[in-house]
Amino acid sequence: MQEKELLRKLGEETIYSAKGHFKACDLRRQLITYTIWCCAVLNVVGIIGIHPIADKWFSAVGLFGTIALLIWNEGEGKNYRAKHKEAAENYLALHKEIRSCYFLSECDKAQVEQLSKNVSQFDKAEKPEIPGFARKWAKKAIERKDPETDNWFLKEIEK
Repeated sequence: MQEKELLRKLGEETIYSAKGHFKACDLRRQLITYTIWCCAVLNVVGIIGIHPIADKWFSAVGLFGTIALLIWNEGEGKNYRAKHKEAAENYLALHKEIRSCYFLSECDKAQVEQLSKNVSQFDKAEKPEIPGFARKWAKKAIERKDPETDNWFLKEIEK
């Protein structure tokens, strides 16, 4: 029974991590999209013309916002989503192995220990940090029993 409890804990850890990394990708994509649209709207308002001074300010803010977005997305930001997606996919693969072992009766103690070591090694590996908002967003999606996640680890262990 201890193996089942460990598998439940590992399953919970890995799905929260996977979901957090996926939500970090979603968050960055949305931030970029909204920033682009806001800058575009400001530039259009500046082109249409409300007041000569206000038009210049709208256009300037739109231009600087676009430049800031380009700078923000360069360097490490360029691979930000790819790194989070890679980490999420790795956690999800581990989660699926753990779930499979949990439901298969022929999964022995050695396999459970190996899965635990794999999770521990990946936890220590270099990967991007999950932003706080993405972590909360993932937690909310998992706990409201979102159909995109199978919350098998939340169910009681049969004694």
